[in-house]
Amino acid sequence: MTELDTPTPVEAAGVGRTHTAARPPGPGARALRLLRSPTGSRYVLLVGVLLLAGAFAGQIVHNQFFGISWATRQQDCSIEAARRYPGDALAGELWQMRCAQPAARRMTAVSLSGSAAVLLVSAGGLWVLPRRALRRAGPLKPAPEGTQEWADQAVDDLGLRSRPRIVEAAEGWEQPFTAGPPGAPVVVLPAGVDPVDSETARAIIRHEFAHVAAGDVRLVWLARSTLVATVVVLAVPVLSFAAEMRRKGIDVGDALVQPMWGGYAGRSLLLLAAVFAVSQMVLRSREHEADILSVSGRSRAGLTAMLAGADRTRRIRGAYQRWWRAPDGPRSVLANHPSPARRMEVLRAPHPHLRVTWPDAAVTGLLGALALAPVSRLAATALPGTPLAPYVTLAPALVVGVLMAAVWGTQVWQDAMRDPGTFPLSARSLAALGAGTALGILGRFEDIASPPAWNAVAIVPAAVCVAAALSTVLARAYASAVRPSHHRSRSRNLFVVALAVTAALFVGALRTAQELALYTTMLPHVSWAWLTLPGIHSPHSSSDAVVVGFLALLALGWGLRSASVARAGTGSAAETTWRLALPSAVAGTLAARWVSRHDQAQAGFVSTLQYDRMAAAAAGLVCLLALCSVRGRAGLWPGLWAAPLTTVLTTGVLWAVRTQSLTSGQAISHVGYFADPLAQLAVLGGLVVIPLALLPARDPAPVARFLVPCLGAFGAALLTAALVRTDIIMLRL
Repeated sequence: MTELDTPTPVEAAGVGRTHTAARPPGPGARALRLLRSPTGSRYVLLVGVLLLAGAFAGQIVHNQFFGISWATRQQDCSIEAARRYPGDALAGELWQMRCAQPAARRMTAVSLSGSAAVLLVSAGGLWVLPRRALRRAGPLKPAPEGTQEWADQAVDDLGLRSRPRIVEAAEGWEQPFTAGPPGAPVVVLPAGVDPVDSETARAIIRHEFAHVAAGDVRLVWLARSTLVATVVVLAVPVLSFAAEMRRKGIDVGDALVQPMWGGYAGRSLLLLAAVFAVSQMVLRSREHEADILSVSGRSRAGLTAMLAGADRTRRIRGAYQRWWRAPDGPRSVLANHPSPARRMEVLRAPHPHLRVTWPDAAVTGLLGALALAPVSRLAATALPGTPLAPYVTLAPALVVGVLMAAVWGTQVWQDAMRDPGTFPLSARSLAALGAGTALGILGRFEDIASPPAWNAVAIVPAAVCVAAALSTVLARAYASAVRPSHHRSRSRNLFVVALAVTAALFVGALRTAQELALYTTMLPHVSWAWLTLPGIHSPHSSSDAVVVGFLALLALGWGLRSASVARAGTGSAAETTWRLALPSAVAGTLAARWVSRHDQAQAGFVSTLQYDRMAAAAAGLVCLLALCSVRGRAGLWPGLWAAPLTTVLTTGVLWAVRTQSLTSGQAISHVGYFADPLAQLAVLGGLVVIPLALLPARDPAPVARFLVPCLGAFGAALLTAALVRTDIIMLRL
């Protein structure tokens, strides 16, 4: 007996709860409900990357027809800028941007025409594919009279505005499906549905009506047309180049045998494989969501009986087929529906929902990384000369981070809400996310003839995995803090909270990783000091500190709320360990700084302030390590707010000391003095998050009361002294 067999409705994965005679949702509500489902979020990422791939194809077409004029315009503007402003490089650069802006706008317009081509081809598939399916299933005839009563009941249960038209397919058609425009969907039942067991027939009708209620009827046809749209758009540059070569009398085969076109072909195949994989994931996940919604508040007997029969038929047919044609053979990769056994496995869970799998993680990382280069190029050509020019470097991290957050946050946070007692992230999923991101960077759609930046391949995937791990920790914290009785409110707020928190993590991680990759390329001689460039020396340390403080306050607030909620894997021990770790880390850091005060006085006032900030960040890092040393990955949750609080307290004490010893000509930027250590803590903490997230969670032993203070004080003093004595973090350009 599960919740599926009780009168209480079970909320579908990403789909709202349904009740008898519920108020029908409007179009906007259906769109939002689809967007916050795993299926809808995957499709958003897919469409976003397809648009960017179309923009890249448009850029190649632009270079073929307008490349010479664009380069000439850039050169003329550069020469004129040097003549007008011979001694002012900044003014000359700004004038050059304004001078070349018409050419840049033309490049942006031609590039975006590729994105428009993707939309047009997809819209054509939305019109052609459902009509083709209806024609293949015909001639259609009205469904048996007995099905109308079942349809009326399903309409009331699922809260539909109108009843879809039900028809029966011709003999030989076995697969039910739904097609038609949004206002008048048509449900096609397999031939001979009337002699089938009534429970099975009702299950078929409710499943198809659940697709209508979820608003994903047109999504299936859009997903099936994306592969065709991708092939068409990526073929345009090749065809236009071939036509140009033929017009000039040059052999097309010889012209295409170039490293640039070889790299383009390889990256196109990679993108096509990713598009196909995510399209299949979209089509299969929508079936699972329709299954869950169709049995909401009802017995699952009819649906499981239908799936069991389909599974038996599938096995019997497979016994008489070759292995490559068998249902479980290689052809299963091309299937648009999950296997009946897999669908029954999902339905058997006490709280049915779609869990995060390693293919989900791999495709998310791959498509997100592929989008970085096109977004960077579009921002570099479209934003200069506009009020958004200061955000050219932030745009790639912002766009890609939000896209990845929409997919990752929706799946991971809903997984945590359905099962708060488990950690919804496996090592396999984390490794797949990093591997997919690395592959996407290697297959970037920019500079396809140049070798990849290997430092970016090493840094960006690691940063993405850090953001994913922290998002999982915060998802479990949120799930533990929400009372079980607040189901309706949590379903409304979950998507917004998950998107905001996960977007903040992914955007920050991508921006920091891109900066680190740039610094390690341009400044290889600074050794380990490049770790301070996105930290205490970052020009946007204040905004980084705000994000760290925002996430720390969320973790603290959810921790306080969870004190009155039934905990899973936490207890009073979690409330005592941070009380021991925090003051000991502060004390150890301050002691080490006090011992080295005379040595730093000789280094100068600026160096002293730099070491103060690093020491405060080290105190927070040691607090996090001390918590996780006794609690495993369970220490990450309290560490997310205890570590920043340790850094702030240490900074406050050091600030009080420094302000008392200021001399004439010395000044402290109060905002920077408090913000820089938090930004540095984010960088240093990112180095240890992944190993800590893979540790097993455990309750602290009784010895933790003595072990945590010793680890905190000794570790903080040792790390601070090492930073001061070794001088490895001093930035000398």
